[in-house]
Amino acid sequence: MNSWPIEPQAWQDRLLSKPCSGRFRALRCLCLIPLMTACSATTTTFVKVPATPIPVSLLAFCQPSAPPNNPLTFGDAVLWNELLLTDLENCNTQLDGIRQFEELHLK
Repeated sequence: MNSWPIEPQAWQDRLLSKPCSGRFRALRCLCLIPLMTACSATTTTFVKVPATPIPVSLLAFCQPSAPPNNPLTFGDAVLWNELLLTDLENCNTQLDGIRQFEELHLK
């Protein structure tokens, strides 16, 4: 029975079968009492912070550029891609502005 390692189920059976000694029970109670009463004197106070709205210019919807007239030629597609990349850059600039605004107001 003293073979090592002991299976986890055997450890559980041993721990559950032995009653706790009086000293261990008292020690456990002495450690739990300060934990239960340590936070009883704290009070929570809420501070009202005025909400600062995000500027409307940063919340504008990002509209992609419309495709050129039909038929779409290779040259038109290249020019349209340039417009779409510019639109994407503008939207990313808006998102960066919102992030900076949030970081500024979270501090």
